[in-house]
Amino acid sequence: MDITATRGIGRTGLRTTLASFGGASIGNLYKAVTDEEAHAVLSMAWDAGIRTFDTAPRYGHGLSERRLGDFLRDKPRDSYVLSTKV
Repeated sequence: MDITATRGIGRTGLRTTLASFGGASIGNLYKAVTDEEAHAVLSMAWDAGIRTFDTAPRYGHGLSERRLGDFLRDKPRDSYVLSTKV
């Protein structure tokens, strides 16, 4: 499977990579990780071609969202899809 291949989401015009990055782990859900470790794993995912990221406010009481935001801040906004939950 080519994880960098994309699929459309209905008629939205959005395209997501077949594999996505789940942000629970960078929100310390399973074990505590540093900001540096979170950035390193996000960099690895990005370098592997992952462009779809999923997070939630419950992942570390917003920590996952903050870390994803910090990482994606300098990336072109049309180069990734970010989803979160309410």
